[in-house]
Amino acid sequence: MHKLDYIIFSSVDWTTHWQLHHQLTKSLISTGNRVLFIDNTGIRSVNIHDMKRLGERVHNWRKGVYGFSDIDSNNLTLYSPILLPFPYSKIALFINKAIFNLSLSKWIMASNFNNPVVISFLPTPLVQSAIKNIDPKLLVYYCTNNMADSSISASRVKPYEDYFFKNADIVFTAAHILQENAMKFSKRSFYFPPGIDFNKFEVALKSGSNPKDIENISGKIIGYIGALGRVLDQKLLCALADSCGDCTIVLIGPKYVDVHKLESKKNVVFLGSKVHDKLPYYIKRFSVGIVPYICNDFTEGVYPSKLNEYLAMGIPAVSTNLREVRESKDVYGDAVTITSTVDEFIKAVKTASKDNDISIKEKRIEVAKSNSWESRFTNISKILDENLALLDDSKHIFDWKDRFQGYFVFYRMFKKIFLIFTFAFILFFYTPLFSLLGENLIVRDTPIKSDAIVVFSGDGEVDYQNLSYQRRALDAINFYNMGYAKDIFLSSGREQTIADVDMIRLFLIDKGIPEKYIHILDRYPNSTYQNVLLVNKNLEDYSINSILFITAPYHSLRSVLTWEKNAPNIAVITPEVVDSPVKKLQWGVELDKMRIIAYEYVAIIHNWIIGRI
Repeated sequence: MHKLDYIIFSSVDWTTHWQLHHQLTKSLISTGNRVLFIDNTGIRSVNIHDMKRLGERVHNWRKGVYGFSDIDSNNLTLYSPILLPFPYSKIALFINKAIFNLSLSKWIMASNFNNPVVISFLPTPLVQSAIKNIDPKLLVYYCTNNMADSSISASRVKPYEDYFFKNADIVFTAAHILQENAMKFSKRSFYFPPGIDFNKFEVALKSGSNPKDIENISGKIIGYIGALGRVLDQKLLCALADSCGDCTIVLIGPKYVDVHKLESKKNVVFLGSKVHDKLPYYIKRFSVGIVPYICNDFTEGVYPSKLNEYLAMGIPAVSTNLREVRESKDVYGDAVTITSTVDEFIKAVKTASKDNDISIKEKRIEVAKSNSWESRFTNISKILDENLALLDDSKHIFDWKDRFQGYFVFYRMFKKIFLIFTFAFILFFYTPLFSLLGENLIVRDTPIKSDAIVVFSGDGEVDYQNLSYQRRALDAINFYNMGYAKDIFLSSGREQTIADVDMIRLFLIDKGIPEKYIHILDRYPNSTYQNVLLVNKNLEDYSINSILFITAPYHSLRSVLTWEKNAPNIAVITPEVVDSPVKKLQWGVELDKMRIIAYEYVAIIHNWIIGRI
């Protein structure tokens, strides 16, 4: 492979447990290439379980140079960006693009990353925007799982992924179902599932040392390595623990979900995350290795590389009925037992734990060797070489940090602006702030019998393209039928081609209210203040002293304040109306309601300044 510059947009963080992303990066570096590894920028919206990971991201950003730091050598740089964790929000995406693209372009210039090859594990709109800005020599999409099926939030990535399949120069896939999907869009699609770093396991086979935390466990061990996430079938593991009381189930990997049911089992032991180089020494102690995954749409596209790691140590392996394991049956043969039910899984584990056949052990090791990452990477390199021109191997080596920092003269100012925007974005859209502000605008009087009902039909909408008159008509009929008042006074806040009040009048008559009780203001005021003055004059003509006042919910406080200041002789009762929101704080309010609430506060302040309230 030619010595080139690579940018990898990863779908996992560098600090997570060892995966294909790390294998590929290490292989590229070992063959003389420079790599910028970019931590996961997000496929879904953040949730409470991500708080620890977000804390680690902030820590990684701070210990680097604006998020960039060298790892192991000058040939590998890690970028841990801090972004708004809402990958499909237009506002968040706009802010993230500005930050992300600026940081990348400045670092690329500072590091002389000339015409880099981009390998992306993410097809999100943010990543595609960054790639377009980079204009890479070659674009590779490495699709490693069914991202769109991983969660409801992540399902929004599907159209972006389809577009990415079409526009990538090369597509690599890690599962058969992913390959089938990719081939619908790309003729340059190749199947490369994760492989095993066989040399690590070969060394461990010849070594007699075992880690103390597993060496102290007596008896047979049923072992699992990998993340403890949503794909883990905890019910299956609980049943296995109950049925194999004479064995210890050892789980090695980070916890991403609640595992309290497993923690309650006396023969289940959690050893936590381990450095990947140490895993062979743990697996060596297993009697049987297991892949207890739930079978669903997401795991249909999961290749369990841990199977090869079990086999590399010569131990038997048992898996649930995953498609990738079934598809590889010709490769695995009898080295892996595939099961379809809980009972089959338990029976297979018990049988495998008693297997001591040396010849079968050697066969397992040979199967693992045939699935080595070294052979996978050799073929990947050949495909990349076919698409790349020969480049000069010599690279000018220098410390990029000094030059890179020079591009950030105004970065601190930009950072402050970003933090303010971030705070405001979260405050407005993801807290009950606007719900609380809106509730303070709503007057909720208990209705009592009054001299008349007064309806303001054209106020309380920001742009006055008013459709709320229909609800006001329903309110008027409701209070009339309950006997709170006979006379109904209608006023529209803005002049229109067909007046709201005329339509309300016709509707009221149609519902049986005598026309003589319906009074329409014959002039169109241009503000709530003028509306109150004109209606009050009519009320005085009819000797009205108390009214049941009906208007849009968020307009009620401003109206009442205007009535109190400019018509103190009228007793105003403002009851709840049909579209009054529930009296409960809501996390997040629709944008149109936010506009109305903001408008009302501005209008109250304006009217107070000019003395109308």
